[in-house]
Amino acid sequence: MMKLSVSEILQKASEMKDEAARINWLRQNNSVALETILRGAFDPSIKWLLPEGNPPYKPNDLVDQHHRLFTEIRKMYLFIEGGNPDLKQLRRESLFVEILEAVDPEDAKLLLAVKEKHLPYPGVTPDVIRKAFPGIFQEEVKE
Repeated sequence: MMKLSVSEILQKASEMKDEAARINWLRQNNSVALETILRGAFDPSIKWLLPEGNPPYKPNDLVDQHHRLFTEIRKMYLFIEGGNPDLKQLRRESLFVEILEAVDPEDAKLLLAVKEKHLPYPGVTPDVIRKAFPGIFQEEVKE
């Protein structure tokens, strides 16, 4: 069986009517890539160092690129506060575009949404994610 892309996993979760089924599906399809995407979208401690909006990029037109985000996910630290402070902003932005152009087009759309701190999948909410993966977010410290 072919491994689903992160966007496919989230799309299927979004289509499920039952929250318990959605939580179970997310747990069954858990990966470093999935958790990284979920934290990037909803963890308040993660601050993206990329400009708002979509950069110009050419969507990947190769077939069978569902696996690419799983390998590219290890580079996400480059785009968040504290990840690589010595990286020049222009280089950071061009690396992000390279990833957008390498991954499956649906995963590229997902990355663009995550950068804006949301997911384009109704029903995949911070509350559902907390139930599926307790402790996934570094909650804001209350003074």
